Amino acid sequence: MTDSKSAMTPPVGGALSDIAQRVSETRFPLQTEDSEHGRALHSALSSELGDYLLPRINRTRTPFLIAVGGSTGAGKSTLVNSLVGRTVSPAGVRRPTTANPVVVHNPADAKYFESEHFLPDLPRGASAEGSGAPAVVLVADDSIEPGTAVLDCPDIDSLVESNRHLARRILMSADLWIFVTTANRYADAAPWWVLKDAAARETSVAIVLDRVPPEANREVRHHLSSLLSESGLAKSPIFSVAELDLADGLLPHSAIYPIRSWISQVGSEGSSLSRIRQRTLTGSIAALPAQVKTLADYAESQETAHAGLETALDERLRAAHSGLADVFSDGRVLHGEVNARWQDFVGTGQLFRGLEPTMARMRDRISAAVTGKHDAASPLHVAILRSAAISLREQAIGVVDDVNAAWQRDVSGTALIDAHPELRRPAEDLEDSVKSAVSTWSDEVNALVRDIGQGRKSKARILSFGVGGVCAVIEYAAFWDPKHARGADAGVRNDANVALSLAGTIFGEQEAVSLIASVRDRFLTSASGIVGSCRVPFDNALRLSAVPARQAGALRSSGERLEVAL
Repeated sequence: MTDSKSAMTPPVGGALSDIAQRVSETRFPLQTEDSEHGRALHSALSSELGDYLLPRINRTRTPFLIAVGGSTGAGKSTLVNSLVGRTVSPAGVRRPTTANPVVVHNPADAKYFESEHFLPDLPRGASAEGSGAPAVVLVADDSIEPGTAVLDCPDIDSLVESNRHLARRILMSADLWIFVTTANRYADAAPWWVLKDAAARETSVAIVLDRVPPEANREVRHHLSSLLSESGLAKSPIFSVAELDLADGLLPHSAIYPIRSWISQVGSEGSSLSRIRQRTLTGSIAALPAQVKTLADYAESQETAHAGLETALDERLRAAHSGLADVFSDGRVLHGEVNARWQDFVGTGQLFRGLEPTMARMRDRISAAVTGKHDAASPLHVAILRSAAISLREQAIGVVDDVNAAWQRDVSGTALIDAHPELRRPAEDLEDSVKSAVSTWSDEVNALVRDIGQGRKSKARILSFGVGGVCAVIEYAAFWDPKHARGADAGVRNDANVALSLAGTIFGEQEAVSLIASVRDRFLTSASGIVGSCRVPFDNALRLSAVPARQAGALRSSGERLEVAL
């Protein structure tokens, strides 16, 4: 084992710890145009920090890790088994063969791999057979130099996504890579995106070119060397292994002797091992600021998307609330059945054309209608409440539809609605809530009228008209306000003015205006509560997909701190 703390100064160590903290706090809950890239980079950085960098900051001595990686069927496990001299990792025609990382280590280093210091979130398993979730397979072997371990990775191009992710994670946790490819597949695209990552972070890489026909060895090595140079890995050693028959699943000793000798030399020579470790560690740290900046850009997209959804919700609710005064004050509630019942209540339609200015005659007509054989107040009252309830329900449905339409203009909003189907429609209890709100409002009107009727001034008039009739007049007048009814038709305007005049006759002009305004405000307050409740499911969805405040800024600051420390 070697000292890795010398690879960094205290300012660098502090900056790395800060980056690790900021990365751990970063979230990508929303689906955006770049969210998949953001999540992939976040996962890669989290693994690199947790599996490779932080252990080398927090522990004075850690084993030197050599990861054996490569494409499907390249012969990684066969090489590992041959280097150890026995079968420690499954090899064969079944793909993927290696689903779990196999760690071959000297018995003296067992404590490190059995503890929480190496891939702590993965369980330890006795074998890779029959495992469901990934597990670290530990194999102690005296042939491995103390302070050195060989890691057999899953395929980097596995059909199983979790295997590909785990392969990258194991590679990024290592100090040195032995990358295995074949004479037929060394130019495939899959290995090179991984190798270019290694070059970017200056990871030391050795290439094992497997199954090379003797007659093609020179040409293939030359071409592979050119590709390595183009990718920034010109100094990587290349080991060729010919197409050979296996003995008990192992390559002949002569075929892998150069590789084994090189590994033994690296592990036994402290200066060589330290140089490789220092180079990989330094390169990994130097590559971090740019990666953190890129992650911050992705994180900022999350903040922008979340803020956009919140803004769209606020704007639609604000517009709905501000529109309630128009909806319930411009006379539209008084159309249709309400208008017909009002005509019946006051007498006949001809009444308005020959209406005398003396309200006493109107009072007599209404009083007769209320106290006589025909009770026109109750049907009018029911019609007003029904019309108000219908309009209120329409406003609630409308605001839900408006928010849906606004959110679905953005990929993040569409994904959030798909994830929460309840957002597509109003709450199931909307009908009951509307009925309860309108009924409660009607009871309040009745209570107000009765309370005012306790005074001597209005008591006789209220009794003359009947409480039900007076309440109907007040309710009718409440849904009319000239300030919000510029486009109302003349008929509704005349009817509303009649209701206001009647209320003035009963209560006095000033008290009637005050009472009607109070009743109108009470209804608007109830309506606002119903409409406001429609945002609760949207708020819940936003809360469940909350993005930490200023996460992008925190990431950028931590990356800049590391740049300064370097």
